[in-house]
Amino acid sequence: MLDDETLYRQVLQGNQVASIELIRRYHAPLFKFLCRFSGDVVLADDLAQETFTRLLTYKGNRPTRFKPWAYAIARNLARDHFKSAHYRYERVADFEEDTADIPGDAGFAVDDREAVIQALAKLSADHREVLILRFYHDLKLEEIADVTHAPVGTVKSRLFHALKLMKGFLAITEGIYD
Repeated sequence: MLDDETLYRQVLQGNQVASIELIRRYHAPLFKFLCRFSGDVVLADDLAQETFTRLLTYKGNRPTRFKPWAYAIARNLARDHFKSAHYRYERVADFEEDTADIPGDAGFAVDDREAVIQALAKLSADHREVLILRFYHDLKLEEIADVTHAPVGTVKSRLFHALKLMKGFLAITEGIYD
């Protein structure tokens, strides 16, 4: 089994089998990341497709580490979408409703899953993305720093504060249901 960087080198050389393998490896993780990050399944699907279009047609220097680079492309596409004039004028569906169809969501029970979705929705984009990348996609702190273009210390700080906020949000939710 080839490592991601070797596989991507073959993709850039026009190897169709390598392209299929790269998509097989990364479609589900990137799609899930974009679902969690955007809160919109349809948008996540569009952004995942655009991410792969960019990956497969890239003409610049090869990345030294493929995984964080692929997540950075997906993240930047999502952020660009949210900054666009089109987004500002479109009607945004309720976060909870749009994420109800996210497949395989970390094994939470239904009630716990809903509470986690609601708590994630309350986080800032910076806090939400580091939490999602770390715990849903198992990226290392250095990889998250590469994805977010932030120093490792900033990533650690965002993660610490995100976990603290989540704990507070989930404690409040537990109190409501008791």
